[in-house]
Amino acid sequence: MMIEVKGVSQVFRRGFFMKSQAVLKNVSFSLRDQRITGFLGVNGAGKTTLIHSMVGLRKPTQGEVLIGGQSVQLKEARKGLGYLPERPYFPEHLTAEAFLKYLGTLSDLSRAEIAKNTDLVLDRVGILHAKRRELREFSKGMLQRLGLAQAILHDPRVLILDEPMSGLDPIGRKEVRELILELGRSGHLVFFSSHVISDVEAICDDVICIHEGQIVRSGVLSEFFSQDESHESRRTEIAFQGLTEAMIQSFSRAAEIKSVTPIAEGFRLEVNSQNLVETLVVEALQKGARLLWVTPNRPSLEKWFSENLKKAPEKSGNTQVGSIQS
Repeated sequence: MMIEVKGVSQVFRRGFFMKSQAVLKNVSFSLRDQRITGFLGVNGAGKTTLIHSMVGLRKPTQGEVLIGGQSVQLKEARKGLGYLPERPYFPEHLTAEAFLKYLGTLSDLSRAEIAKNTDLVLDRVGILHAKRRELREFSKGMLQRLGLAQAILHDPRVLILDEPMSGLDPIGRKEVRELILELGRSGHLVFFSSHVISDVEAICDDVICIHEGQIVRSGVLSEFFSQDESHESRRTEIAFQGLTEAMIQSFSRAAEIKSVTPIAEGFRLEVNSQNLVETLVVEALQKGARLLWVTPNRPSLEKWFSENLKKAPEKSGNTQVGSIQS
């Protein structure tokens, strides 16, 4: 299964004089199975508008979206699609079980499939115990979990999730991240937007960044760092307990060691040379010191996002995200 976004533009008319405003500007990319893609952008960048086009809720002013080679505007193409909107609506008088039964019927599932899948998906999102409670009693986090449950109820190959971790507590966020990872490993195509860059960095294979309606960067997550790494970013932090004064003086004289800093448990060293790390650790351990941690100081996606967001958009017409083909 594959999603192709081809030259999608979206223009709205707003204000008293109905002036045209371009929200999306010739957006193109493709996504493939077994990949998890994060979608980043500031408020108003066009994320939700594009997602509406990708799930068939809005027809683009120009361009098209294809799922498996078929237009997303066709019902047949949307059968393999699961969607969680940013602000889902839940009828408060229904129970979770009744809500999923209703949606399962809309998805053309049989009664047996609905009954089986309901318990499976509610268990996967951690609210099986509340399947007969009315939704008016659900917390925001529980409703978000239910939204995820309905998105995977019919076992779709493609999942498009708009802010799937919104409203979740730390435990809930961890569980949803693990669920998304599981779905990606089992062959699903997962595309989700988020304002929490650390979530994207933790679980995504690929990243697409949109700004003012245009794609400014897209590709494999590691590529966001490889082109921007500096000597500063290749430092490694090493902490030891039990370093002797002679060892500290010896380490301080090494040109590749940027700093030696006392901490509560011992000393923390910042090392510029990756080649020195193993030598340093072995030498310290042989002399009786205890290793506390070794932490590579690599660039973060958040740092890249904040520093590069306003660079000129890509000029290429079509970007293929991910290297695994269906």
